[in-house]
Amino acid sequence: MREFIFDLITARGWSIRHLAELTDISYSGIRDYLKGLPHRLSSERLSRVYGILELDGNGSLEKNTLYTWRVEVKEDQLRALNRVLRVTTEMDPLPDASDSPESNRFKFEAIPLLGGGITGLPAPYWVLRWSDIYILIQWTLPKTSLVKKVPNFHANQNTGSNDPSKVNPDIKLISSAYWAEKMDLSTEKVCGIQLTHAQLNQLQNKSLELETIKDWLQAAPIEDPHWASLQKHQIEWTWALITQKLQQIYMNPEEAAKALKIK
Repeated sequence: MREFIFDLITARGWSIRHLAELTDISYSGIRDYLKGLPHRLSSERLSRVYGILELDGNGSLEKNTLYTWRVEVKEDQLRALNRVLRVTTEMDPLPDASDSPESNRFKFEAIPLLGGGITGLPAPYWVLRWSDIYILIQWTLPKTSLVKKVPNFHANQNTGSNDPSKVNPDIKLISSAYWAEKMDLSTEKVCGIQLTHAQLNQLQNKSLELETIKDWLQAAPIEDPHWASLQKHQIEWTWALITQKLQQIYMNPEEAAKALKIK
């Protein structure tokens, strides 16, 4: 499962050194193991790796478990995430799914959670669900970097398209997932589970249990009423929308108040 582990940490933006620090195992030991030298990690040390990554004794994602991952919308991380999903489904395909080529036997359901979105990223959280495995993903756009000798000018580190109308992430880049029933995320239409302010705060505070997410997903999907106007650059501002924007930009109310110079 060394390839699976490497893809998993890549998808989450972790380095081998970071995994080594979390497990208190030498960097060279984990590096060599991932390069194909299994003897470099004893069973006890490998068990520590599995524990940090919340994997079962075989090094696979566990059922009845909620995984919470932060994934940057970059090609290498999306490809790694796609491989993690594919390997998981191929190891234990759904027994009651059709064997037809059009079936989703080897795919996760993707459920966008609406609320606190920004232009190009209307659903910053998705739930990927398959066979009692739930992955809550917080998407982040590629960071910007300050261009040397040009003060206050920032360039996007992503070398891909800068088309502002493109919705990120594009599910076509994640072939091992498909939209759940009545869900959609495109430049024309955004449909998903609408979060309340309280739910969004709970997500951001990372205080979620699996049963809580299951309850949220019982809600009927709705269409985001603001998305079409955002695409036309005719934003219909409401206090609720302004609050969502502030919650997306700032970590807490104190930070927002300081930035806005509210006394």
